[in-house]
Amino acid sequence: MSTIVEISIPADEFALGRALRDGSQLQIELERIIPTGTAVFPFFWAWGDNVRQFEAAVRAEPVIQDLTKLDSFSDGTLFRAVWNDEISGFVQGIEEADATVMEANGTVDGWTFHLRFPGQEQMSVFQSFCRREDVPIEIHRVYSLQEMAVQQLGDLTPAQQETLITAYEEGYFERPRDITLEELADELKISPQAVGGRLRRGFANLIAGSFRSLDG
Repeated sequence: MSTIVEISIPADEFALGRALRDGSQLQIELERIIPTGTAVFPFFWAWGDNVRQFEAAVRAEPVIQDLTKLDSFSDGTLFRAVWNDEISGFVQGIEEADATVMEANGTVDGWTFHLRFPGQEQMSVFQSFCRREDVPIEIHRVYSLQEMAVQQLGDLTPAQQETLITAYEEGYFERPRDITLEELADELKISPQAVGGRLRRGFANLIAGSFRSLDG
């Protein structure tokens, strides 16, 4: 059974963290469900001001082979990074353990990762690697994918579950979207306004459920 582990590491243990200068208010967010291997961490967002200074610092990182600014809006900028073959440290540990990054975000104060491991053996491999390489990780929570799904979906009505799952499967949350709100409404056989309402209420319930789990 796959296991999800929430961990934190100091900012300077990760290249994108080292690129953040003291006093920076930027928040970095890796795209969800990020493949490891040859496409390690290809996409990430930078939220906040002074993105140019951060971009220049990322380009100067030895492990970054190429960096492309793909899109920007409001206070967020989307980048695509190509990493070279000299990956080491924390990222190497993720690769060796065959882990998947479910979620990751960081600031100048540190990084938080939600890593999914295929099984206990791979999680042990990762922990052994971090001990051997002196990577300072702090484990906050260990839970199964099933526990996460049951907990989160339990906060939704059946209609909200159907709408969110269908929207995800059909690519509504992709950039650019694979399906419009109107097309999604046709598939669900309801109005676009109803789809929008289900999505808003569904997200609200998911967020409320997440806060309850943190309080617990």
